[in-house]
Amino acid sequence: MVVLVGFAALSIDIAMVSLTKTKLQNAAVAAALAGAQDLPNISTAKSTAIYYAGQNVQATETMPTAPYNDDSTKIEVVCTKTVSYTFARVLGFTQTNVSARAVAQKTSVGQAFEFGVFAGEGKASFNGSKHVFDGGVYGRDGVSLGNGAQILHGDAVSSNGTCSSFNGPGKSITNNPVIPMPDFSELIKSQGIIVNSQAEFDAVVNGKSVDGPIYVNGDLTINGRIKGSGVIYAKGTITFINNNILQSEEDSICFYAEEGDMTFNGGSGIVVGILYAPNGTIRINGGPNSTTYGRIIAKSVDVNGAEASVYAGANDLNAFSTLTTVKIIQ
Repeated sequence: MVVLVGFAALSIDIAMVSLTKTKLQNAAVAAALAGAQDLPNISTAKSTAIYYAGQNVQATETMPTAPYNDDSTKIEVVCTKTVSYTFARVLGFTQTNVSARAVAQKTSVGQAFEFGVFAGEGKASFNGSKHVFDGGVYGRDGVSLGNGAQILHGDAVSSNGTCSSFNGPGKSITNNPVIPMPDFSELIKSQGIIVNSQAEFDAVVNGKSVDGPIYVNGDLTINGRIKGSGVIYAKGTITFINNNILQSEEDSICFYAEEGDMTFNGGSGIVVGILYAPNGTIRINGGPNSTTYGRIIAKSVDVNGAEASVYAGANDLNAFSTLTTVKIIQ
């Protein structure tokens, strides 16, 4: 009889512990993901995690830790529950503590967007003179800013190349650790309005404000102002043509060419927002003055013309406000 009860303890009580462990793990994951949404507000993130853990399983204790490992983008949740044995009591075992943990991280635009100009796999090259940068300049393979360039705030930074001299209080930094290029393509595809042609795109944006992602399945030409603070994503290339005033200071659009280059041709164009080509080159050609009130982020950056200036500001990243995401990392 003792042997039979022992087998029952192994099959029933251990199965109950295993089921509880699974429920706790699901609760910890749900709690960590929910809590991460509220980061960097630590107190709210912890309260949210505790609430969602309670909605999934009646844990004996839920312990959220944020920031986790001194990282304000991460939260750890540990759920613990006491499981009372049934048949195993005959063998002298009364209960055991079961626990599960999960760590979630809230991610946004990444370190690349801390710069006014970022060339993630090549060189940041500005030909001409008198360029002004209100924000740092990063070129993985070097930074060349032309004659009389000024960096008002920030540094010229390279990982594998040299940095030309410039006017301003910042430093020229070489041998910097390589900064990775972020990729938002899958997130935009899942959240955005999908259009398959230039004509469809023109119909969607004509006279309207773009306040979320638009995914264009192909190349795109921009020939006028795009209102709003969303993301214009093209799977191929983006070309801007002959615009004297492209954007308004009321706008904050991210123009995103995923697979191809981005070219700005002619005129004294003004862009308010972000030019982003993670797998291509951003080229600004011609014109006496091309000014970006935002950021230029690309595999490489090639500017030909006088006074092609970049002014990065606090509101430049408004276009990415809907693109923050949370994920389980442990």
